[in-house]
Amino acid sequence: MTATQTLRLTNELSEIRRLALAVERFAERHGVPEKAAHHLNLAADELITNAIAYGGASSGHRIVVTLRRDPDRMTMEIAHRGIAFDPTEEVAEPDPTAGIDDRPIGGLGVYFAKTLLDGLSYVRRGGANRLTLTKKL
Repeated sequence: MTATQTLRLTNELSEIRRLALAVERFAERHGVPEKAAHHLNLAADELITNAIAYGGASSGHRIVVTLRRDPDRMTMEIAHRGIAFDPTEEVAEPDPTAGIDDRPIGGLGVYFAKTLLDGLSYVRRGGANRLTLTKKL
């Protein structure tokens, strides 16, 4: 059986907390392990923060998040209208062991999100960025 829930967030950083609570409740209702829900939340926090901070969308735009629980995984789709950006196309993986002064700015958050997830995909469709985050259960 597949369960779904859709949330519409404003383009504001304060909405990340509302999303985190919704993911926790959804996970509890549908038997998603706490660790899997936590990993999805951490990755979503990073990716949505980037979309809000650098995506170029005005404050009136919405971010639509769809949660889905399948028998073997939980999926989150994040859709927003903003500057096209594919986080799956990072050219070089950052060195997380490098000192702060030796590391270029950016890229560590997306790397962190990728390490927490079992799948991260991107498509630009209908003028919107669509990220799909997958966590196996």
